[in-house]
Amino acid sequence: MSSTNTSARYAAALVGGFADAGVSVAFVSPGSRNTPITIALANESRIEDISIRDERSAGFIALGYAKATGKPAVVSCTSGSAATHYYPAIVEADQSMTPMLILTADRPLRLRGSSAPQTMDQIDLYGSHVTGFVDLDSNRIESARDDATALAHRAMIAPQGPVHANMPFDEPLLPSQVIRPATPEPVAAVPPTPADRDASVRDLGDRSVLIVAGGRGFPRLASAIDNLSQRLRAPVFSDPQVNATGPNILRNPDLIVSATSGIPSGPLVTHAPDVVVRVGAIPTSKAMCTWLETCGVDQILIDESRLSDPLASATTSLHGDVPAILDTMGLVSHEDNSFLGAWLEADRVVGDTLRKEIWRLPFPNEPQIARSTVENLPPGTNLVVASSRPIRDVDAYAQPRSDIRILANRGVNGIDGLIATGLGVALSGQPTALLIGDVAALHDLGSLAELARLDAQLRIIVVNNNGGGIFSFLPQATSPVVDHRTFERHWGTPHGHRISPIADALGVPTSEPSSLDDFVERIQAPICGTDLVEVVTDRTANTTHHKTIKTAIAEALASTRR
Repeated sequence: MSSTNTSARYAAALVGGFADAGVSVAFVSPGSRNTPITIALANESRIEDISIRDERSAGFIALGYAKATGKPAVVSCTSGSAATHYYPAIVEADQSMTPMLILTADRPLRLRGSSAPQTMDQIDLYGSHVTGFVDLDSNRIESARDDATALAHRAMIAPQGPVHANMPFDEPLLPSQVIRPATPEPVAAVPPTPADRDASVRDLGDRSVLIVAGGRGFPRLASAIDNLSQRLRAPVFSDPQVNATGPNILRNPDLIVSATSGIPSGPLVTHAPDVVVRVGAIPTSKAMCTWLETCGVDQILIDESRLSDPLASATTSLHGDVPAILDTMGLVSHEDNSFLGAWLEADRVVGDTLRKEIWRLPFPNEPQIARSTVENLPPGTNLVVASSRPIRDVDAYAQPRSDIRILANRGVNGIDGLIATGLGVALSGQPTALLIGDVAALHDLGSLAELARLDAQLRIIVVNNNGGGIFSFLPQATSPVVDHRTFERHWGTPHGHRISPIADALGVPTSEPSSLDDFVERIQAPICGTDLVEVVTDRTANTTHHKTIKTAIAEALASTRR
C-alpha cells in the first residue's frame, strides 16, 4: 500500500509536466488502475481530457490527432490486456514517425509475476516499436515533472515517434482530498535536429534531376521541395500526402509511369534522369518503386527515419532535418528547361487523356470517386485516405490541391483503425473527410460508435465494392493455382453488408448518392458535423475501368513520339 495521496500527487505533477511541454489533449479509456492519471487529467485545465471507451480506437485517434497537428497526444489506460490494444496504432506511429505518449497503468511491483487480476508483464511491452520506454516510480513525486518533460521531448525529437511510460500504482487509487493541479513551469523547446551535410551533393552540376517525394508532408517540406525543384529545373514525382503543389509538380505522376511501364514511349525511357533526389519514404506508386529499384540511376535519399532504404537503391543517404538539407542542395541553379519541359508535356498529355477517359465511364466508378472527392471537398478540409485501394486511386486519378491537406496511414499501410484516425484528425479542429473502403470500415465499427457522441466535423466516404477490391489487381486473382471460389473466399471476401444502415443505427446521418451530380453535391456540402456517404461499386468492373484508362494513356503518349 502507498501513502494516501502519493499516487495522486505524482500523477498531478506528471500531467502538469506534460502540459508544460505543450501537450493539450488526452484520450482516456475507463479503468480502475489508471484512476490517479484520469483524475489528474480531468483537473488539468490546459489539457482536454476526452473519454474513449475502446483503447484500440483511442490509439488511432491519438495517431490521427498527431498527424494533423504535429503534436503528441496522451493515451491512458488501465493495467492488463487493455494496453495491448494500442499496439496497431503504435506500430503505425513508429514507422510514420508520428509522436505519441502512451501511459499504461500497472499493478504494483509486489504483484508482478503473480496471478493477480489484470496483471501481466508490461515492461517493454511494445519492444522496438517505441522510441523510448520508462517504468516510472510513482513514489518519486519530486521527479514527476522531469519525467514528463523527458518523455514529451523524446517523442518530439527526430525521428519522432511513440513513447511508452508504464506506471505501477498501489492502493489507494483515490486520494483522500482533491489534489490541486501543478503550477505551470516553463520548459525549454525541443532542439532542432542536426542535419547531415555532404558537399558532394550540394552542387549537382548540369545533371538532369527527378525529385521523388514520399511520406507525410508538412509546410516546410513542401516549400523546400518546391524551391529545390525550381533551382534544379526538376520535375517532382510527389506522393499525395506530401501535399506539394508547386509549378513543377507532376499532376499525374503514377499514371505517367504505370501506364507506360515496359514500353518505349514513357518519359522514364525517353527522358531518364541522371540522378534522382528521393525525399522521405518510398512513394505509393508501385511502378515508380519498381523503377527506382532496378534503374541503376544515382539516387540521393534524404530522410529522418531510423529505418533503412527498402529498395536498397540509394547511392547516397543523408539523415536529419529534411527541409534544411534540401535548402543546401542545388545552390547553383540550372538554366536548361528542356528536361523539365519534356516531363511536364508528358504530364499534360496524361492529364488530358485521363480527363476524357474518366468521363466516359459509367458512374459510380472508383477512379471518378477518388478524383471527384479530392476535387470537390470544401477548401481547408483535411482528407484522410485509407490504405489499400483508396490511396492508390487518389495517387493515380486525383489532382493535387493547395487548399486541402491529404493524410494517410502509410507507415505500415494497415486498414485497421482508419475511422478512428479520421476522427483524431477531425478533433484537431479542422473539417475532415475520410475516404475508405468497405472492409476497412467494417474493421473499425467500434470507432464508428464513438462518432455520434463526439462533436467532430467528419465526413466518411465509403466505397463499397463488397470485399477486398485491391486483391483483384494482384496475381492471386488470375493465378492458375487459385480457383475463383478460393479467391473469393480468402481474398475477395464478399460480406453482403451495407455500411449506411449500421451508421444509421449508431446515430450517424447517411446518404447514398445515385448519380455523379448527387455525389458531388454531397462532397461539396460544408462539413458541420458527422455524416457518412456510401457509394456502391463493382469489383470486376473496377479492374476493367483501370485497364481502359491506362491503355488510353499509353496510346496517347506513344502517339506523341511518332
